[in-house]
Amino acid sequence: MHSRVKTILIVNSGSSSVKASLLCPSSGTGEEADGGLGIHSDAGRAANETTEQKEKRKPSVLSPPVRLLTAHAEMLGSPGSSLTVNICTSAISKITERMQHQHQHPDTSSSSSILCRSEGLLLTPRAAAGEFDHPRKKKRGVPRPLVNAKKFTMKNMSHQWAIETIVERMILICGPQIMQSIAAIGHRVVHGGDQFSADATIVTESVLKAIENISHLAPLHNPSNILGIKIAQRKFKNVPNIVVFDTSFHTTMPRYIKTYPLPAEYAQHQIRKYGFHGTSVKYVYLQASARLATMGKRFTRMIIAHLGNGASATAVVNGQSVDTTMGFTPLSGTMMGTRSGSVDPSIVTYASKEMGKSAEEVLEDLNKRSGLHGISKGDHDMREIMKKASKGNVDAQLAIGMYVHILAKHIAGLIVSCGGDIDALVFTAGIGEHCYGIRNLTVKKLDVLLRGVQLDNSLNLADGRNSDGLISVDNDADRAGCAVLVIPTDEEAMICYECEMLAQKNI
Repeated sequence: MHSRVKTILIVNSGSSSVKASLLCPSSGTGEEADGGLGIHSDAGRAANETTEQKEKRKPSVLSPPVRLLTAHAEMLGSPGSSLTVNICTSAISKITERMQHQHQHPDTSSSSSILCRSEGLLLTPRAAAGEFDHPRKKKRGVPRPLVNAKKFTMKNMSHQWAIETIVERMILICGPQIMQSIAAIGHRVVHGGDQFSADATIVTESVLKAIENISHLAPLHNPSNILGIKIAQRKFKNVPNIVVFDTSFHTTMPRYIKTYPLPAEYAQHQIRKYGFHGTSVKYVYLQASARLATMGKRFTRMIIAHLGNGASATAVVNGQSVDTTMGFTPLSGTMMGTRSGSVDPSIVTYASKEMGKSAEEVLEDLNKRSGLHGISKGDHDMREIMKKASKGNVDAQLAIGMYVHILAKHIAGLIVSCGGDIDALVFTAGIGEHCYGIRNLTVKKLDVLLRGVQLDNSLNLADGRNSDGLISVDNDADRAGCAVLVIPTDEEAMICYECEMLAQKNI
């Protein structure tokens, strides 16, 4: 049986940034990845496969894809815009060799063992400002991958220039044949409104029009997401584009939770709770539930705290979102890096009157000058705030105290949405994955509600790296106790997985 090498290009086009990753999907066999994406597969292959072969080819979010390229353009449209592109040339050379073999011997099978995850790129912590994707650190017996890195700086860089430069760089370093390997382009779209509840959707003219029609629900995000899709469509004319919505995972919330207590006509204008960070939350849930199952622990009811510059917490019951802290927009919920989180809405009209600001200016302050940034008087990097707090800075200490209290209060409310008890609390994203102090303070605040769970200090300090994510004291006699974990998120891998799953449905 012949198997083509296939890759997926992930594009995340933000209001002033573009992130891209070229991934070689896992075949679901664990450590190896064979690029077995089936979007362009023939029906005959699927029909003739044995059950064992189908299982091997089945996508698995537990077997992450190999990163061949990572790129990050930031501050687009401003004088300080820049683009960094990292390409793992050692992994690319293996793919090129296999593609050449397949071209020369189209009727022969080639080994499915093409790449190991250790041969690709890893993501840096998302909270680390100014850091980009980096090669895996050398481990004993594992050679360090060869990486070609290039940084471009220019004034007022556009989204189109950034995406086209990423593609040109990819062709220059990898050769034109790499374009033939791209089986799909996956896009993150922030808001799917009421129309999109599926995990992934192939972009058609009607789908794109529907996304445009709901852009008013996310005016800072959806138009940029659409721009990225249109650029990709022009650049890759015969490659399917697939969208994954941040809101889709939360469409399972009960009506009494996602409905606001407002006059009925508001709902007619699509004003309700939507929730965000769904792609991240779903990935972390799948990872956490698999690890808890291996530990012999329950994972029916779980709260996932995605704590980055934007922050939210989500209640997941039986794999479905039942409640989340963000609402109509990503402004509501817990305190964040530059966003206030939930505050009394009357502040908008009061501040407009007393401070001479327009409603738009007040909302701008709530989105970009509040949260950690506002309380600490200029910092939104939790690492810097923790350092200042340890040296006695009163503003930094207040910011941390508020952040932890508000987060714990929201988690407590989500415990109610889970039925009054949870099996696991999981921390993820930049602050969640790397700030042991915030995790410790938050869990202490929730001591009674989490049935007295205690963190293992050494496991917490290590961010759960050596314990499969577990950072709480593991009481073998209490398998039903609440577990606390740290699980690194990977939205790109989740989008890749959703593309694979959609391909499986279309075979």
